[in-house]
Amino acid sequence: MNLRSYDKSTKMLKLADLAAAGVAIPGENNVLVVGIIDCIQNHSQAMVSNLAFGIRKENAVPLTFNLENFDYLKRLTPATAKYARNYTDFVAKSVAALVRTNLLDCVVAVVDNNVMGLGILEGCTQINCPVLLMPMGINPTYDETMLLAAGKLATREIKATEIDHLTMTYARQVGIAPNDTLSLTFFQLAEALGLTLPGASKLVVNQGATLDFAVATGVAAKERADDIITTKRLISKRTLTESLAQYQANGGNITGVLQFAKLLDMIELKIPTGLFPSLKGNLADEAYVVSADTAPLTTESQAWVYRSLTDALMALTSNAIDNGVIVLQNCLHCDVSIIVQTIVAMNKANDIALITDGYCATTPVLTVANITPNGFDNQDFANIQTGDTIEIDVTKGRLSTNVSSKDMKLRAKRNIAKKYEIYF
Repeated sequence: MNLRSYDKSTKMLKLADLAAAGVAIPGENNVLVVGIIDCIQNHSQAMVSNLAFGIRKENAVPLTFNLENFDYLKRLTPATAKYARNYTDFVAKSVAALVRTNLLDCVVAVVDNNVMGLGILEGCTQINCPVLLMPMGINPTYDETMLLAAGKLATREIKATEIDHLTMTYARQVGIAPNDTLSLTFFQLAEALGLTLPGASKLVVNQGATLDFAVATGVAAKERADDIITTKRLISKRTLTESLAQYQANGGNITGVLQFAKLLDMIELKIPTGLFPSLKGNLADEAYVVSADTAPLTTESQAWVYRSLTDALMALTSNAIDNGVIVLQNCLHCDVSIIVQTIVAMNKANDIALITDGYCATTPVLTVANITPNGFDNQDFANIQTGDTIEIDVTKGRLSTNVSSKDMKLRAKRNIAKKYEIYF
């Protein structure tokens, strides 16, 4: 039996193996079994019940499973950003094993963040199992909340240290955890690629329409199982290009696209990065511009280096930075949009730029994100210091500094910043 490929023929082979071993197989062997993977467990019982109803309505069998939410692991260690990729891989392996063990014909997953969602998609793609996502708690109003917070930061109505309190207040008011821009763009692209139903990224939680959508998702999962519509079958080079074009037309940006790099590698497709401006230089092997068309294209200014969102916000709102380039390190897999929103609210979009190894939504600020190697790797980007000169030139695709390679190597030797452990 080929365990790298899981389709109906593989399922028949496994059923035959079980029968030959004398294992009793309940029910009809040709019944479609759809696995519902609940990755939230809080506030999702109604969703799971309605998914099961939709599946049973189509004469298929729903089986429900739970996976530990990513938020739970964030409480165990401060190293979330460092091991987010490792955790995604861990989820993928768990899902692949779950599909094989339970002879599932399709998976529908209730998820509320991009890390868990990617793990589900990659695990199912790895073994060619059809998959659909059911977003839960993706509430676009959180972005509006952060925009309002940026305005209050700019006018000193609140302090940078109050942002965490603000997000907790938001969570209590709407009954769900707040989702960052990174998760929202993930679901926008998943919708564009057909990995969830149309309209999924605009669902507002705790509304009746969301429950109706769950039933529709259950029905669609059964149809996908019937025709064995896997990710590889769903996305071709032509449909990928068309989907990305539509995604961009709807306001999508590189932030969402880069998350799917490994998933598309699995189906032997490469993200056409020529669609997006990329920069190279002695600061990065690769980096992407996430600025809007109205943003400045060049700057050559002093670097202001920070290793946390709070530190950068405190410096910005205390007017310690009039102009220059904010360098935000060690933000891998973090959404840093609150920084650029605050810059805009302070009317400094033409004076201050941002470079980071984190993610950011499209912005009128000159912003370079997704820098590789990242700030954890102790290479050039990790060793930029306040006062260095940073040059960003989008027209020439350049991101560089005036620091010599010899000085960078000396800095790397002296860099004793603690490295987080990588779990899993």
